[in-house]
Amino acid sequence: MINLESIIEGCRTGDKAMQKELYERYSGRFYALSRRYSDDEETARDILVEGFLKVFENIDKYSGSGSFEGWMSTIFLRTAIMFHRKKMLRKRFIVPLENDNYVRQANIIEQIDIRDALIAALRELGKRERTVFNLVAIEGYSLSEVGKEMGMPEASAKTLYYRARQTLQKLLTKSLGHTYIKD
Repeated sequence: MINLESIIEGCRTGDKAMQKELYERYSGRFYALSRRYSDDEETARDILVEGFLKVFENIDKYSGSGSFEGWMSTIFLRTAIMFHRKKMLRKRFIVPLENDNYVRQANIIEQIDIRDALIAALRELGKRERTVFNLVAIEGYSLSEVGKEMGMPEASAKTLYYRARQTLQKLLTKSLGHTYIKD
């Protein structure tokens, strides 16, 4: 197994084999991150590819201090946020034809496990709410950091996070029952 320092040095010199090695080593982790911030697999793959391109273009900026994986995570998070921003800008000029939210039958919901219920509930959130929720609850960003990253006031980030939590709580209570939900 090739050590990480050799892979990084190879990527700095443009070695395609080392770029492939880096991609193979981290693509699964960063695909999962990309998927959390996207509505579909195609967008997640686009974020993954764009993120790796940015890593390869900016690898000279990695100083060697701190976690390389953490440095890459920052790039992928910012890439996902930029995809979200671009999509939101496009949505301002497009009128939605109809709301595609749906209500699941209780007997179907009872058959899925808690993880699937949570994923389904997260997908019910609007893009902004889901992004803010993921950044705060999963990635550990503060609300002020989220506001800065997404180009909005901290108060807006707080509101979106609160709405996301409330919506998730209602959806999970409805699908799983009160025994699984705690304040």
